[in-house]
Amino acid sequence: MDEKFTQKIQEWLNTAASERDLAAGAQMLLQLNRNRVLYANIMRRPERFAEKLEYELRKHLQIRLDGLTMADVVKMERVVMPAAEETLKQVPVISADAELPLGTVAKGKRDDHEQLPAEIQKLWDDNFENFRKVKELHERLKGMEKAQPCDRYEFLVLLEEADRKYRENLAKYDAFVIGQEPSTAVEDNTADDQAAQRDKARINAARKSISKWKNALIKAVGEQDGAKCDEATDKIIAAVASLRAAGGILGAKVSAELRDLGIDVTADE
Repeated sequence: MDEKFTQKIQEWLNTAASERDLAAGAQMLLQLNRNRVLYANIMRRPERFAEKLEYELRKHLQIRLDGLTMADVVKMERVVMPAAEETLKQVPVISADAELPLGTVAKGKRDDHEQLPAEIQKLWDDNFENFRKVKELHERLKGMEKAQPCDRYEFLVLLEEADRKYRENLAKYDAFVIGQEPSTAVEDNTADDQAAQRDKARINAARKSISKWKNALIKAVGEQDGAKCDEATDKIIAAVASLRAAGGILGAKVSAELRDLGIDVTADE
């Protein structure tokens, strides 16, 4: 891997947005993905595609900083996806979700659950969300079979993390012995919880922004207002980037709706 090229990308991204050489950034992205259609779009309308360019370069930079090649990402997927499939074979925790029928009892819930310390019960409760993430991310990746490894990478990282948390929580929950100090079995996750709350707020804000500007784009298309179409498109692309940066996932339905409006956020344009 060319470390100097990685540094060059990093320096470009560390430059203030108003001072970036968009043509140079577009050239670097072309070297990374060989997508001449996207390159032509950026060169033709650089200001409109500036945020898209930044998002794509950050995506490739993260892979390079993690010391991976595209082949490594493919290998990673061959490990992460089967591991998640094994997790999904477990009976999920009780849920009112439409996909997880109400009344389903999780395999492995301890008979003495109500006698466990709150910190240990929380491990079980947190796995509601962890299991949901594993399921959603796994389905998302299954629907991205034709996407490039760089587009799947961010979701693979999130899937690996969600699956790891699910397995770790379950292992700690199962191993806990009543009478043992909870602090010896459960780490202090205060900082992590605060970071998670911040990410959750960013995700909610991004989702609201996507919905708002999607409706604005539909209206602008109907009115054939090019300027408003461009503005709404830019806002949507930026909101999707913010959503993903915070660890959020764009649902398949919303992705399809955006594609119908001419915005493909699942792969290179």
